[in-house]
Amino acid sequence: MAAEQPGSGDDRQASGCGSEATPPAGRRRTGRTLANAAGLLLTSAALFYLFRTSLASLRETGLHEILSFDPALFILSFLFLQLHLFAAAWSWQRATAVAGSRITIRQAYAIHFVALVGKYVPGKVWAAVGKIGLSREAGVPASRAGQALVLETLLIVAGSLMMGIPLVPGLSSRLNISLVLGFAAVAAVVVLLVVASHPSAYRKLLDVAGRITGRSFACSDPGFGSILRLLPVYLAVFSLMGIAFLLLAKSFGVDLPLFPGISVFPTAAAIGFLVLLAPGGLGVSEISLTWLMAMIMAEGDPGRYAIVALASRLWLTLGELTAFGIAVSLWGGRKALRSLLGREAAPPSGTA
Repeated sequence: MAAEQPGSGDDRQASGCGSEATPPAGRRRTGRTLANAAGLLLTSAALFYLFRTSLASLRETGLHEILSFDPALFILSFLFLQLHLFAAAWSWQRATAVAGSRITIRQAYAIHFVALVGKYVPGKVWAAVGKIGLSREAGVPASRAGQALVLETLLIVAGSLMMGIPLVPGLSSRLNISLVLGFAAVAAVVVLLVVASHPSAYRKLLDVAGRITGRSFACSDPGFGSILRLLPVYLAVFSLMGIAFLLLAKSFGVDLPLFPGISVFPTAAAIGFLVLLAPGGLGVSEISLTWLMAMIMAEGDPGRYAIVALASRLWLTLGELTAFGIAVSLWGGRKALRSLLGREAAPPSGTA
């Protein structure tokens, strides 16, 4: 497939979504280097705290007193994790459909999980850039993929906040704020995000995506009703994530209640998603998860929750690696994927 020229064809149908001037390359490189260094420092500090907390608890009470392990529940949790990951790919298929392009669930799975590797690269943009490039190979114009990506980002944050509503009473109590104020704050942010997904509002967000990827994205109007119908899709994705984690925690002897326990892992993942400096939310998500579990379980050893949080990162990474292996096979194997990525990395014809 011939490489699409940035700013050509469908990309020129910007409808007022042109990109603004970008800073000089040297300044951008310096900014990226500083951001990456800060992200690695933040991640290292978070992981150091978690490991120190876990080891201190192990020294005091011993491994057998802290954790019991149920292999059957762990396997069941991993199966639910795979259902969650499949649903995440389905959500990308639905987002591209709303943006005006059609891909199969097979293509959506391959695109989502090959691109997902980029989330662990410092900078937070590589997964997005990869998803746009791979979607283009599946026949989705870059402009439509960019539009779907903006919708996906808005709905991930809105959906995760809605999943976190059962945690509001506990958070309000811990932060010593009014329960009404806590619910009002969450509701206000959710409403703001939903309103931002309106075609007339997210044009500016498409400009941001254009500056990140070096393209100008079209601003088609799929209809606000079509966008709102995506929200239950993302709530289903996060619900499966929450159930999978409940089973994982139980397999390690931490029996969280269904409500608000189902909200713990999606909320922690969302916090990691929003902290742009941490690659893949590494460290930040685990600290948030430890704190949220301790908040729900009024009595218990924080070291136990830190161990479960660290185990959840390994569990999630194993699940994503499994999905990545399947995605590579869907692209036709490693050689086909390397050839595809080589075409994406090559400069457009006629350039130096």
